Amino acid sequence: MLLRIFASILLSGTLVRATTGFSISFKTEGGCSTASGTGGSFVVSVPTITTTSTISTAITEKEVTVPATSTVTADPVTTTAVSTQTIWSFTTSTVTVPTTTSWKGAESIVATVTWPSTVCTNDVTPSTVTEYTGSYTPISGQVTTIPASYPSEVLCATSVTWLTYYFPTATSGSTTVTSTPTSTVYTSTTTKTIINSYAETTFATTVSSVTTSYRIASSIATTSTACQVTATTTLAAKCAPTNVIAGVGDHGLVSGKYAGNTTVIYLRDEKYIDPSLCCQLCQDNEGCAGMMAGIGGYCGLLYVPNPNGTPGPVCDFVFTYQTQSNVFPLQGLWVQSGCGEIDYTGSDGV
Repeated sequence: MLLRIFASILLSGTLVRATTGFSISFKTEGGCSTASGTGGSFVVSVPTITTTSTISTAITEKEVTVPATSTVTADPVTTTAVSTQTIWSFTTSTVTVPTTTSWKGAESIVATVTWPSTVCTNDVTPSTVTEYTGSYTPISGQVTTIPASYPSEVLCATSVTWLTYYFPTATSGSTTVTSTPTSTVYTSTTTKTIINSYAETTFATTVSSVTTSYRIASSIATTSTACQVTATTTLAAKCAPTNVIAGVGDHGLVSGKYAGNTTVIYLRDEKYIDPSLCCQLCQDNEGCAGMMAGIGGYCGLLYVPNPNGTPGPVCDFVFTYQTQSNVFPLQGLWVQSGCGEIDYTGSDGV
């Protein structure tokens, strides 16, 4: 028994070395589900809650045995060649073009958006009573009621698995690799000439032209007054919460195409995140063609510049909107016309 143990140790002594390499990779898996809510305040922008879990896994591959390598240097090999010298030369010619255009930028203010701000001097925070004027006819299929059940949050779970692969390698025996040194001797030199031609452009005349960019200015009209306990706010019928367009059929809205040079101003005043108040602000500002609110909590007022260059906006077509199957009613965009035209173009195909 003792001899067998010694023999085993001697045999294992023939191994020169053992090494273990490794590589690391990972894979990610996940999915989302939608939770529904009822009652209370309707969620305009659905929040997403994400959880992540991590797992580490080690995988050891079967050991591979390879021979040790030794290198033997052979006699050097010399080759002869002819070297090439390259000479570069350049020629220039002139091309005259009759006319060029020099562009200059200009800025045009399409309109100034004004929104009111009331400061109560008597420390009263009034409760608001809302009244509506005029009439409104919903578009075909428009969602005009808040559903009994609606998406309240999106729950996403992500699993990350880290994989560590180990590759054990044992070295046993030997193999020989022959290395042959090489060198090159140049016996003579030849010359190669390359001619490159370049054309310079000159212009006989220069014409100046102006490109115009458009923007909306803004101002706040602040009123300081002793407030009453109850304040009455009057909105146009089209701006009632159930009349601002936020869904058609079973789907919510996304934007479509815009009129040329459409200009928009975004208000992030907390008050006007309410689509109804954003809609009314568009009605109250002359030349506002349409409004768009919703995603991200903003109020956008859109204007169309006068196409003939005359200062001021025009009450014309401003944008299209459409439905998208993965957007819920009342939880995508909210849109309504001002003095201009907005068009529903159906589903975007998603």
